[in-house]
Amino acid sequence: MKYTFTVALTSMMLTGQLMAQQTNTGGHLSGGFESYTQVYQKDTKINAVQPQDKVGSNNFLKLDYNYKNFTAGVQFESYLPSIAGFPFTINQSKLVNRYFKYAATNFSVQVGDFYEQFGSGLVFRSWENRQIGINNALEGANIKVSPLPFINIKAVYGRQRKVFDYANSVVRGADVEIDFTNIKANNTSNTSVVGGISYVSRYQQYTGPDPDFKPAVNAVAARLDVTGQNGSVAVEYVHKSRDQNAFNNQDKSSGKAFLVNGSFAKNNLGINFTLRTLENLDFRGERDAIATQVPVNFIPALTRQHDYLTTNIYVYNAQSAGETGGQVDMFYNLKGNRKTPSKLSLNFAHYRALKTKDNIFSFGSTQYYRDLSIEWAKKWSEKWNTTIAVHNLFYNRTVVEAVPSENINANIVVLAATHKFSKKNALRMELQNLFTQQDNGNWFAAVAEMSIAPTLSFFASDLYNYGKTNVHYPNIGGSYTKGGTRFGVGYGRQRAGLFCVGGICRFVPAATGVTATLTVTFNN
Repeated sequence: MKYTFTVALTSMMLTGQLMAQQTNTGGHLSGGFESYTQVYQKDTKINAVQPQDKVGSNNFLKLDYNYKNFTAGVQFESYLPSIAGFPFTINQSKLVNRYFKYAATNFSVQVGDFYEQFGSGLVFRSWENRQIGINNALEGANIKVSPLPFINIKAVYGRQRKVFDYANSVVRGADVEIDFTNIKANNTSNTSVVGGISYVSRYQQYTGPDPDFKPAVNAVAARLDVTGQNGSVAVEYVHKSRDQNAFNNQDKSSGKAFLVNGSFAKNNLGINFTLRTLENLDFRGERDAIATQVPVNFIPALTRQHDYLTTNIYVYNAQSAGETGGQVDMFYNLKGNRKTPSKLSLNFAHYRALKTKDNIFSFGSTQYYRDLSIEWAKKWSEKWNTTIAVHNLFYNRTVVEAVPSENINANIVVLAATHKFSKKNALRMELQNLFTQQDNGNWFAAVAEMSIAPTLSFFASDLYNYGKTNVHYPNIGGSYTKGGTRFGVGYGRQRAGLFCVGGICRFVPAATGVTATLTVTFNN
């Protein structure tokens, strides 16, 4: 752990020096430091295997400096070594993601490493998620231009980052977006209509025996967004040329996707819905890439993102090989006293297999995932508010986790309450229970969180399996926050399973030990 603190101390000293210098140059410095460290113990009760190195630590230092129209930045990463369950085993430090950018009113150019997205990301997205272990930044050039007030054009070219190296391919693409509403000057319409077209190509040299093998994979997308006073609808279609690789068993068929997002809000009612169907849409920077390495596009699991212990036991991971489904969110503010509002929420998410190959509009009989939840939130007084939630869940573990298993049907009940002792002090309590006759059977969870704003918070929780293993997963810890600095520490057990952020998942192993996090941000 001494190496972690050395990195943190060095970064803070460097930051302080640069901040002192910026007052003389008239520039602007921003950035941050993030450290996530785990100290492991052997725990046979949950089959937690202690790594050879008892400490895992992921560390990130990012600095951005802006002067007038120019911006430059770097990111330094240090894995000492990487934490258990991280997609890549790394024991190395390196300066990465260097870039230089010039931005004017209607034009910008960035060279070096950059992030970008076309449309919803189904055709192209370069991004970073440190928790999941994704960083597919492009090293190359990113040009943006607005030749007319209603036209925005993006062009990208580069090679994708692959851990501390780069993919053996190049990605190039362009995106054109037209705001039809602003074609006419002084338009006063309450409706906005925006359309877009995207093109992305990944080229990787092929030296194999197949004379018909195409080294380039091309993808095109078209989208249309219409936004009115009370609602909106967005439609996008993606077509990807054949992309033979080990993941899709050398499938020569093309990839397709169709996405619809909509929303409506009026008076006390709000509705959001998403419909998505796709096939053979796995798109990677290298044909033989594994796990979460160098994804070219982004396919989130469009289900409700839960923050309870029991509702995160069975989470859905999008099936890029083929799926069809969607979700509906409904919110209704119940009439009552303004000082004691009450809200009813309903969510339904459902995904299943396609019925017919090469037909993304066919609805198959094999279910992948279903979640029906009803939640009632009520504020009773200035001191008390409660939330009651009930979930009915279907989970095809064989498909979602690629583990032979029977299908899982579960019901979950959650009761949460918050008591405010004062404007700064509050106690949040949760009781949860997951009922199922499959997999490991029933789970019970209890959580208590005490916050002393704005600096301190403490928590204690226990996730208990009483259906099969009779094992407890207790955790206790707290955090201290001051300004842009936050330090947190906890001790306890980590359950093995999928860990997901925004629908992108990685498997985390069972672990027991201490977890410490340090985050420092500044913007001067």
